[in-house]
Amino acid sequence: MANVANKGTFATYSGANLNEIFYEPVFRSDDIMRNYRVIPNVKHKMNVFTSAALTKIVNKYTGCSATSGSTQFDIDEKTITAGRMRVALEQCSNEFFGTYIEEMYRNGVDVMNVEGTQLADAIVDRAVKGIAQDVVRLAWGDDSASAVAGYGNMDGWMKLMGAGSAPRFTVGAATDNEPTSAEVITALRKLYDESPAALQQVAAADKRFFVTPLVYNKYLQNLEGTSADLAITNTQDGYQVVKFRGVQIIPMYEWDTILADTDPSLFADTSGGVTTNYTQGICYTSIDNLIIGSDVTDPEGSFKVFYDDLEEKMFFRGYFKLGVQYLYDSLYKWAIFV
Repeated sequence: MANVANKGTFATYSGANLNEIFYEPVFRSDDIMRNYRVIPNVKHKMNVFTSAALTKIVNKYTGCSATSGSTQFDIDEKTITAGRMRVALEQCSNEFFGTYIEEMYRNGVDVMNVEGTQLADAIVDRAVKGIAQDVVRLAWGDDSASAVAGYGNMDGWMKLMGAGSAPRFTVGAATDNEPTSAEVITALRKLYDESPAALQQVAAADKRFFVTPLVYNKYLQNLEGTSADLAITNTQDGYQVVKFRGVQIIPMYEWDTILADTDPSLFADTSGGVTTNYTQGICYTSIDNLIIGSDVTDPEGSFKVFYDDLEEKMFFRGYFKLGVQYLYDSLYKWAIFV
């Protein structure tokens, strides 16, 4: 297996340098616990149960045998199937011999063991952020039938929702499915106004607009220089919070990766016998409708680091289960720009 950290471009080395590694920023993965419903201790499969509402059951008393309204309801089940996930990385310290990184190494017989060094800290930092991003990417965009590298582990929400009842509507975009700022507002209004009644009744704080980054930036253009700019003055953990009619808008940077790697049917149009794949969209849903099942509560923290003297390598290993499901067709709606 190749090293997880490799020697890139180095200036001519002539002694000690600044003993610090500066990390390239990694786009912030949305907060899993804040935006989804996480069910722990799912080791293989778990059934979740759903039920329809009873309606119009209160009526005038007309005798013992009189009944009216919806006096029965079904209890259905959906299954979360959690697949076994693995993170396997390794590092040999000789990759950076002759570079300033070597100044961070131990001395003597322990020179090959990079545990506790800044190089090890850099790898752990990258691994933690990479796992968090991958969990979100797989939760939304994975497809158990996919042969694309990095996919094929399970079925994500895009595939599951795409098979639901009337999961989406399309919105015309002026240029090659890339909407203008005005078209983004039109789509948000349509989603909000024409969503199923069950979703409309959910409190705004418990709903989200998940959007592609381009859609997010187009929405921000609508706010610039207006009193509505106040919508982005609120912050959460140091990050701006943007809302439409009180519902938070989450830019899904992982979606760009998914749509570049794969062609989810939810974003495709097969009319006229020709398949066209689109790349911009919005998902309007409630937090509790999106379920993540795992045997741990923090997959990004579920790995260990150890050094092997015989291999002269440091190893990074992580194992956890992961599966997703959604509960109700009446609690989500997609808008796809075409």
